[in-house]
Amino acid sequence: MFPYTAAELQQALQNEGYFLDSLSAKKLWSYLRQGKPVGLRGEPGIGKSQLAEAFARAFGYPLVDMECHSHLEAEEIGISWNGFKQIVDAQAYQRSGSGEPPNLYTLEYLNRTPLLESVLAERPTVVRVDEVDKLNEHTTNFFLRYLDKQELVVHNLDHPGQSRVLKARAPLYIFLTSNEYKRLDTAFMRRTVWLDLQFPSEATLARIIQRSVGVPADFAARVARIVVQLRQLNMEKKPAIAEAIEWARALVDVGDGRITPESVEVTIGFLAKYPEDEAIVKEALRQWYDGFGRSA
Repeated sequence: MFPYTAAELQQALQNEGYFLDSLSAKKLWSYLRQGKPVGLRGEPGIGKSQLAEAFARAFGYPLVDMECHSHLEAEEIGISWNGFKQIVDAQAYQRSGSGEPPNLYTLEYLNRTPLLESVLAERPTVVRVDEVDKLNEHTTNFFLRYLDKQELVVHNLDHPGQSRVLKARAPLYIFLTSNEYKRLDTAFMRRTVWLDLQFPSEATLARIIQRSVGVPADFAARVARIVVQLRQLNMEKKPAIAEAIEWARALVDVGDGRITPESVEVTIGFLAKYPEDEAIVKEALRQWYDGFGRSA
């Protein structure tokens, strides 16, 4: 199904600034080759949502996006009729009093929901389903058939020459993200394969920062070193990739690329999300850099 090699996949993602290690790239490649929906797990800020975006950009595929929450209903993402358009067209026919009555149950009267948009797409499409673990039970059950067969059923569809089962017209690459808000049931897990995203090595993090922020390699390396060191400490919320990128951008704005007591004081909110973590970060940096008597 997926026409590229694992090495080509890894390189294409790197070209978009998304760095997967070789093992993770091979896992992702094997999942895509089998046409399986790919679940992505990992700490917040690790890059789960960004992987689908980078993949779509890398291969020039359109991206269909779906944000999940506990009140999201199946009709909002799958099959629902545009009742307003049906009423308007029915009334227009009644007023005209001539011609054939409109068929109000054809494809044109379906709301263009994310899942319908994906199955009707004429070329390969990436579908990103963010925080799938927040779906309620009813919507999750509806979602299973789509994950399993990449199709939707429209029971009262009356479109000439069109089956009531709408199968995907082109390959779909489905990415699901989870923060493990709740445990997904076995029926859902059977239809998906999962990739656990790990925090990158210091060298890889430096490459990510350099590419994302557009800074010199030595500055990116300094930021990466500090972030990796901070992650070894007993922080309640350890800085992830997103925080590392944001902190680097802030340092460029505030400290002209220098890590000093002043620049840390102003930008510490990007690294530490709780007062206790802020104290840990400040103390660690004092010890590592001689009380900030010199720049890091």
